[in-house]
Amino acid sequence: IKAAWDAAGEVIRTWATEGHSVPLPGLGTMRFGVRSKAVEDLEDVKTGLITTRRIVFTPSVDVKDELKNTAIQITCLDEDGNVLKRVTSGDSGDIEDPDQPSNGGGNTGGNTGGNTGGGNTGGGGNHNEPIGD
Repeated sequence: IKAAWDAAGEVIRTWATEGHSVPLPGLGTMRFGVRSKAVEDLEDVKTGLITTRRIVFTPSVDVKDELKNTAIQITCLDEDGNVLKRVTSGDSGDIEDPDQPSNGGGNTGGNTGGNTGGGNTGGGGNHNEPIGD
């Protein structure tokens, strides 16, 4: 089993670093991405604009449904391990989806980035900040 996992890991790493989305059966899809600063002029595009490299995981519908239907329990302990408070979720079960824009705030950031090995590994993404004075 270890040899199979090692081999699968090599294939996943190769696909992902070439810019492909990698399906993870029963779980979802992962891909590599970057966040970068936006520029107006083509001449200003350079690798130094990249601010963050990240792994983006998009869960399958089944995993999202399971997470949505799972109660979350929060237990607050003091330094001696005594329970101070325990609450169980009764929220709507909303799931944050990194591939969908969030509500509220302005959308800053850019869609710079590039292609590596034919797949899109770029894209600025969303950076939400409160709207204010």
